Amino acid sequence: MSDHRSADRLAGAALIAVAAIGMLAMAHHPTSAHSGSLNGIVHGVMILVIAIIAFGFAHFAVRRGLGRPAVLAGLVAYALALFGHVGAATINGFVVPAVAAHGVVQRDIFLFAWEANQALARLGVYANAAAFLLWSLDFLRRPGLEPRLIGLLGLAAGGVPALLLAAGLIRMDVPGALTAFAAFAAWAAIVGVHLWRGGLDREGDATVTPSQ
Repeated sequence: MSDHRSADRLAGAALIAVAAIGMLAMAHHPTSAHSGSLNGIVHGVMILVIAIIAFGFAHFAVRRGLGRPAVLAGLVAYALALFGHVGAATINGFVVPAVAAHGVVQRDIFLFAWEANQALARLGVYANAAAFLLWSLDFLRRPGLEPRLIGLLGLAAGGVPALLLAAGLIRMDVPGALTAFAAFAAWAAIVGVHLWRGGLDREGDATVTPSQ
């Protein structure tokens, strides 16, 4: 098996596995700053999950070729999403519990933390949606039914949560975050299966880096 084929399988397996782990972590998301160590554990796991998903998508982008504008723009958008998601998880998972542990009770401080969390979470959703939409356009231009189906699913996975958020039909509280993450994780797993099965090699149009 060639080096790039092995790397595809590794990235694909990472996307599939952490999508499932992320959903499990989100299902145990605490609803209070006084949830003890569970708060840090859940948000720490989510940060790790997001980072591993970023690895999988970064590999996909490199293999597709960063010379393709939609692929490169998608990677930049996903970097913004990574910043937003990790920032939101850090505030709720570590900053707010630490402040609460110090006995701080001022409502304004917690309100500020909440608004900062919400702003970063919304950034994460919108940037994630932009990345998925751009990568889906790249899928749609590829030959074959499978890539085009993945592209259509990517348009839905990225666009629906962003539209629901923009319309005020969801907020980035626990139910809203679970809705958005479920859509994102589902498409991450789908792309992971595509990589695992050698989808890029079958089309013969992926860019292989010199080191590969």
